[in-house]
Amino acid sequence: MAWLYTAAAVALLPWVVYLAVTLPKRNLDHHYRAAWVGFDVFLVVVIVRTAYFAFRVDQRVQFAATATATLLLVDAWFDVTTSNGRGQVLEALLLAVLVEIPAAIFSLYLARQVNLRILESADLENTPFGRAGERQIRRWRRHHHHG
Repeated sequence: MAWLYTAAAVALLPWVVYLAVTLPKRNLDHHYRAAWVGFDVFLVVVIVRTAYFAFRVDQRVQFAATATATLLLVDAWFDVTTSNGRGQVLEALLLAVLVEIPAAIFSLYLARQVNLRILESADLENTPFGRAGERQIRRWRRHHHHG
């Protein structure tokens, strides 16, 4: 599976170079408003999904939080790069630095913390006697070690 993603990333590199060379520097598309509104609606849906899983203390929050972080970073990038004029660029940069990027970092932190708890829990559940049994085994090894 990892090779499939690696191949996809490598295959995209020539496409990115092609786009960088051939796309016009500025193009106001007829669907510009629809693109932004649609993206922001999608962002709201993902944030609501993250909140839903967080309220339920559902381990799937890690996936929604990762999606939220990704969309927030994409939003920040496109807000800044599509801004027109100094005022809009400054506003987009402030929003990115003060809101979107910190919220993305927090979302990734949340996802990582939940993931660590799941891994910790899975590890404890795989021991024959759980956490108490694990402590007993360690005590027994310390007292009976003849090395």
